[in-house]
Amino acid sequence: MSVHLVLADTDRLYIEKLAAWLHKHMPYQFSIEILTHPESFQAWAESGGQADMAVISLDLARQVLSCLPQTGILILDDGSHEPISLDVPRVDKYRPAEELAKDILTLCADRMPGMHAREKHRQNITLVVYLDGADALNPVAPAVARLFGSRGRKTLYISLEQAQTTQLYFNGTGTRGLNEMLYYLKSNRDNLFMRLESCLTRDLASGVHFLAAPCGLVTPETVEWSDMDNLLSATDREGDFEEIVLATETGMFGLIPGLMERAARVWTVALNTAASSVKMQRFLQALEKGEVDLDRLKAKLRLLLIDVCRLDGFSGQFPDIPKCRLEPHPAEPGAAYWVPHENDFSAIAALLDQEDKGSCHE
Repeated sequence: MSVHLVLADTDRLYIEKLAAWLHKHMPYQFSIEILTHPESFQAWAESGGQADMAVISLDLARQVLSCLPQTGILILDDGSHEPISLDVPRVDKYRPAEELAKDILTLCADRMPGMHAREKHRQNITLVVYLDGADALNPVAPAVARLFGSRGRKTLYISLEQAQTTQLYFNGTGTRGLNEMLYYLKSNRDNLFMRLESCLTRDLASGVHFLAAPCGLVTPETVEWSDMDNLLSATDREGDFEEIVLATETGMFGLIPGLMERAARVWTVALNTAASSVKMQRFLQALEKGEVDLDRLKAKLRLLLIDVCRLDGFSGQFPDIPKCRLEPHPAEPGAAYWVPHENDFSAIAALLDQEDKGSCHE
């Protein structure tokens, strides 16, 4: 199903560039009609004005007030004219194309039931659970997302940690993020995948799409399992992401059993200390108390241990869970953009390849 847009502006060069950007970068098939004269817009309106959305510059809108549709209009305001007295949304005409496109997607999602993205891909979810703040010494989840991106797989990264550090690993120009997506989820909006696309930012260095972190802390009450269930159902039903990487911690335990059920793989990341070993035991005990098939979930589970302690606190523990080891490589400040340590990249790639072959070694 395509989105039919009318783009109307007397500045032909501007509107043709916007149309070309939409065709190239957006996840939906756009059918775009370009109108550059008042007469052509009037003819379009008089013929029925069929479009899902009409995006029109303010100067042209002022010339065709009598035939503007009552709904489905977005005004491109360049600040050179007085506002028209119509209760229609307006955006800055010269803001980045990515932001304009997100405004268009949001308005289309309000108007169009049952939108679906382009070609569907099999969706794999990797859940990374930090047991003890081990991400401060080795940010495994962002490294996994970067690895998938380097392999040409369309990847989505979402942090569900309480104190999120997404901005250390991924950068972009988006102004929306997790807060806005949670609003759409909690208000039971339609077209959730289209709304997700309007909230995402794409990291130019890696190609990974991500939800920007909100200010402050994300509390367990902020994100309910029903929110994530609805979001992942929408990405599976309508989306075209091949890989989704979710990062969380035991403080968000209310989400973890459901996320483990949906995930293709579950990696718990911990320091190799005796205290962390006890925390792993408590984590498994909490899972066992829930209404889950623990044996089935443990079949997906891997322990990634960050070697910080000379005496291994996990020695002889959890023999039924495969373990892999990494060195401490914390994110360093001051870099233009973050990249995983070469050794971590190789170790994570090997682990993924081993899992694909059905094996993992201590």
